[in-house]
Formats: sequence, structure tokens, C-alpha cells
Amino acid sequence: MALDLLRRGMKISHLRLLAELVRQSRLTDAASALGITQPAASRLMSEIEHVAGAEIYVRSGRGIELTEVGRKLGERCVRVLQELTDAALDVEHHVSGQRGHVNIGSVTGPAVEYVLPAIRHIRLSYPEISVSVEIGPSVVLAPMLEDGRLDFSLSRVPLNADPDLFDERPLRREPACMVARLDHPLTRHSTPVTASALLGFDWVFPPVGAPIRTTAECALRDMGLQLPPKILTTSSFLFTLATIQRSNAIGPVARSVAESFAWLPDGSPGSIGILETELSLFVETYSFLTRKGQVPTAAAQIVSREVLREVNGEKVQA
Repeated sequence: MALDLLRRGMKISHLRLLAELVRQSRLTDAASALGITQPAASRLMSEIEHVAGAEIYVRSGRGIELTEVGRKLGERCVRVLQELTDAALDVEHHVSGQRGHVNIGSVTGPAVEYVLPAIRHIRLSYPEISVSVEIGPSVVLAPMLEDGRLDFSLSRVPLNADPDLFDERPLRREPACMVARLDHPLTRHSTPVTASALLGFDWVFPPVGAPIRTTAECALRDMGLQLPPKILTTSSFLFTLATIQRSNAIGPVARSVAESFAWLPDGSPGSIGILETELSLFVETYSFLTRKGQVPTAAAQIVSREVLREVNGEKVQA
């Protein structure tokens, strides 16, 4: 028979303490954060071990350390409490109408191409909904989505993540391109610019393992070429852009992002130029991701619907 934690006496106070111990290693700090005494926290830990029938923590020089069972249980407690918070928000939103706050995660390309225009529409049609957007690589967004800091994301499930923790709706491959400053020597080359010509300049890359870097590396290898001899690695898109604008360095970026910087709204040249090259750059498919079993709030349903309308090219009336 499966272990029934509720029937054995698991309480909300147990969930809150375990969730807090996932974030910090000192029982006194966890107790303080919850507004209880250290003896009360110790008593709760003993109760948790009795309910679970397993050792939950061990003492260490830094305080206490959750065992593997304790950490897995604690991580689930984080998600359970987040679901309860979402449920309370859902009730509030249905009572008060279409209002609330939604946290979106996205890799850079779809953030610029789809999330930004969706937010413009939401601000006009649903002024009581506020939105936060976290832009970053999938390896950063996945744990944020898992523990409830994001309502959904347009990203990928990282190789080191458990795919069973997410509901995944594949969307589309992300085209990429090489970019350089406007007066770069390569802008005077005949097109398409050859890969060997590109290798004559410094490259700016995201860290090893980033999808766009892997795409560029594979494209070069498919042509029998080595990696660029001089590579600057940075996880910051802003630093990437500044480096390309102020030097002869070049780099691969999502084409939707490149186009937003290559042209101003009036059609005049922007701050960088797109290099049409012989490299075929398409980053692996990104997806619409949510936590497995998550029940989205009313506001999150509205925002995700608007974002997916943009992705699918549907026209909506503001």
C-alpha cells in the first residue's frame, strides 16, 4: 500500500517548515522565517520523520542538511504550497474579475517576437492584469517554473532536468543569424558571406551548452570547419550586443532579436547589421511549458492565451 502522508498526520505546518528548509540550512533561520520557536521547529521535524517513516535530515557543521528523502519531500512541499497560493489567487480573481499578476519566462527570441506584442495587447484589454517577464536561458527558467516562480515559459526542457516535471507543448524552431556592427568589414563582402570569412573575426558566444551556441558549432562542423580561434563567452545578451556594436566581433543571435535591433520602426537602420551567410542556423524547437499538474490562475490563462495567439499568428482586436 502506498504511503498516505495525510492519513499519517502530515499538516500544513510540516509542509511550510520543509519548504523553508529547502531554501536555508539552519533550523533556527527557518523557524524565524515562519514565526515559530526553534524548539517548536524541532518538534515539527520529529513529527515529519514519524509521518514519513524515514530520516529527513542530519546535523552538519552548517546546521542541518536534508537527506535525499527530505530534499525530495521538501521540493514537493514547495510546489504544493505554491498550488495553494495559486488556488487562493484563483478564487480572488474570479470574485474580483479579470485581475491578478502573471510571471512569464522566455528565451530571448520568442520574448521579443511574441511575448512583447502580447503584453501590449494585454495592457489595453486587461489593464487589471500585471505581468513580469523573466528572460534567460532554459537552464535558468526550468527551476523557476518547477518551484512556482513562473506561471509558464517559452523555453526548452534542459538536458539535466526531469521532463516528467513539465507539461510541454512544442511550438517552433527558432531561426538564428550572424550579426555585426553596421560598418563592419564583412558588410562589404558579397553575399552570402562564407564561413571561412566569418572565422577571420572574433566571435561572441553564450556559454557552452546554450542552444544557439550548439547550433553554430554544429553548422561549422557540418562544413568541416573548426570553431573560431578567438571566442568571447558571456551569458549577457546586453554585453553581447555592446561588444558587437563597439568592435569587429560577430556572433549568432535569434533572427527575431537581430531584426528588432537592425531596423528602427520607421525602417531606417538600427544599431547592428544582419550578415547573410552560408551558415544554416536553426535552434532546436522551443515549447510552451507549465508545471506538471499545475492549475493556472484565471489571469495566467488569459495571458497564456494571448501569447499563444501571437505565436500562432492570430489577429486580435485591441
